[in-house]
Amino acid sequence: MITFGEARLNCISSHASSAMPPTKLSLLRAAAAKADWAKVLSIAAKFPQLGQHKAAITRAHCAIQNPAFYKQLGQDPAALVAAGIEALRTRYRL
Repeated sequence: MITFGEARLNCISSHASSAMPPTKLSLLRAAAAKADWAKVLSIAAKFPQLGQHKAAITRAHCAIQNPAFYKQLGQDPAALVAAGIEALRTRYRL
């Protein structure tokens, strides 16, 4: 407790009750629980360490953002998204 003349400030208790902000992983899991795969892929595509699943996840996110581009490349955007979702389920046990 800090006292300044008549005013008292309790610095410890004003911050102790504040909730921690949600982590990116908790946001990812919450979106997956709602089956909002576009949001899940958007969150996960920004993670720096995705291991062997990185290509599938980032490609799926890009396929959602620009499906016409992948069609021009001769790839099926829906199949890329399905592969990305499967990679997410494997990587994060969703």
